[in-house]
Amino acid sequence: MELYSHGWNPYFEKQLKHFKQEGHQVARIVKKNKDHYLIAVNGHPLTAKITGKFRYNAKLTKDFPVVGDWVMYEMKIDNDNHAFIHRVLTRENAYERKLPISGGRKINNGLIEGGRTEEQVIASNIDTAFIVMGLDENFDIRKVERFLSLIYQSGIQPVIILNKIDLCTDIHQIKEQLNEIDNEVPVHYVSAEKDINMDVFFEYVKFGKTVILLGSSGVGKSTITNFLVGEEKQQKQAISSTSGKGKHTTTSVELIPLPAGGMIVDTPGVREVQLWGDEDILEQSFKDVRELSAYCKYRNCQHSKEPGCAILTAIEKGSLSRKRVDSYEKQLLELQRLAIKRRNFDKKINNKRK
Repeated sequence: MELYSHGWNPYFEKQLKHFKQEGHQVARIVKKNKDHYLIAVNGHPLTAKITGKFRYNAKLTKDFPVVGDWVMYEMKIDNDNHAFIHRVLTRENAYERKLPISGGRKINNGLIEGGRTEEQVIASNIDTAFIVMGLDENFDIRKVERFLSLIYQSGIQPVIILNKIDLCTDIHQIKEQLNEIDNEVPVHYVSAEKDINMDVFFEYVKFGKTVILLGSSGVGKSTITNFLVGEEKQQKQAISSTSGKGKHTTTSVELIPLPAGGMIVDTPGVREVQLWGDEDILEQSFKDVRELSAYCKYRNCQHSKEPGCAILTAIEKGSLSRKRVDSYEKQLLELQRLAIKRRNFDKKINNKRK
């Protein structure tokens, strides 16, 4: 029953059939600390490390276990409190972002790691991603757009949580900005501190489901986690009176079991949302802009001064904002540059293997 409460489903059960002959047990990663992992076994955390063979075969950062992964493990012969991780079951999905890496070092098979940009898997096997924004000067519609692009890339259901509704001074302006983005994404106004409208979380936090909290520092992710857990699981810190920004409370990604079943992933606050993926992800996060651009007179329209530009017409009519178009073009350029870097790195890897 614990496995299903923690998110086990037929997708992983099907994979397990291929590895049963190995005699290993299955568990989920709940926390990572450098080379050590905590896995959930019979309701208790167990320290685990990957095997030497696992490390040898892992080529990139994404190949190593992350919070939310289901892994195959075995106990150490001489220690009941430690285990070895032999493999990671194929992920159903993963929340990823760009991880810039500088420098370089040799890894297995003579390949060079470093001096490139690769993806960083934050957590895996997620059902719902909560984009948490504070309504006390923290709200940033452009950051919401970037989170949405990442979440759509990850194949996870997004939900926007606007916290601190009790401190909001202009809800009309907030709603106007939200009208610009995908209207199919659920939006909920809550106050975790004042316990206002917090029952909305139970529409998504259910038995066997895993949710993740994403957002900047100080938006109330730890307070929301404590509410759902029913105790002061995550430490809270006060908002700075000088900058108006929150201090980093959560310092690492952690998968936390909930009393009614299901799991919540609390994540550290982010200052900048690093995109990862290809430009096709904008088909969802900027569906309105992409659909309108198809009606431009010229296929390579730059949406600046060209005659017959559907985007400029929409801006003039007020049905589309210039800032949203600028945000789209910024993300598009960023993803196009990322694609070039990824192709160049793939060529280096292929040349190295020859």
